[in-house]
Amino acid sequence: MSERNFQRVFSREIGKSPAHYVEEVRIEAVRRKLERSTESIEEIACACGFKSADVMGRSFHRLLDSTPLEYRSRFRSSGAGSSSSDKGRAKGMA
Repeated sequence: MSERNFQRVFSREIGKSPAHYVEEVRIEAVRRKLERSTESIEEIACACGFKSADVMGRSFHRLLDSTPLEYRSRFRSSGAGSSSSDKGRAKGMA
């Protein structure tokens, strides 16, 4: 299967481009790490496949309309971090 055909089939079946899907999966991983760890933003960016914290921050803001630090701060101040389950905490990526 050619790369272009893969992109067409993927987009038709999933409803978004492969690149957009991968970006959403990475940002979901960032969200979980922001919620559950004390790792630095740079460490999280590297662990989630971003070239830099700046690139991760732009992607995060584009998808969630918040910076990673704002998200972490809101998450921690809401007390949501005390639960072992993260179902329903933040808006999902669809």
